[in-house]
Amino acid sequence: MADTEDPERDPRWDAVRAAGRRRVPTPPGLVERVLRAVARGRRTPVDVPRETGRPRVTEDAVTRLARTIAADGVRVTAVTVDGDVVRVLVSVRSGVAAGEAAEALRRDITARLARHPGVTSVVNVHVVDVHPG
Repeated sequence: MADTEDPERDPRWDAVRAAGRRRVPTPPGLVERVLRAVARGRRTPVDVPRETGRPRVTEDAVTRLARTIAADGVRVTAVTVDGDVVRVLVSVRSGVAAGEAAEALRRDITARLARHPGVTSVVNVHVVDVHPG
C-alpha cells in the first residue's frame, strides 16, 4: 500500500477496525485495585484512626518523607511509629558527620510533621550503620 492510500478505505485494515469496535471487559477487581493504588500514592503524612479520632503519623508516609529530605550521604533504612514516637534508622556514608546529619534530619522531619494540626510526635533519628562512599 502506498503512503498516499487512505487506510479508512483499504480492506486490509478491516480486522483492525473490527478489533477497535469490540468491547473488552474489565477484569474482575481491576478498578478496585487501581483505586487502592492511587489512594496509597496520595497518602498524607497523617492518618486519623476511627477508634481514637486523633491524628497520627503513618510509617509509610514518614518513610517517604524522610527519604525525600535526607541529606546526601544519609540513607533511611527503617521507620517505626509507636504512639507518638517516630524512630528513624539511618545509615550514613563514611566521612559524613553522623551526629550532625541525624540531628538535621530529626529537625526537618519534626518541622514537616508540625505543619499538620493536632499531630504531636517525638522524632528520634538513630545512626545504625556506616556505608562506603
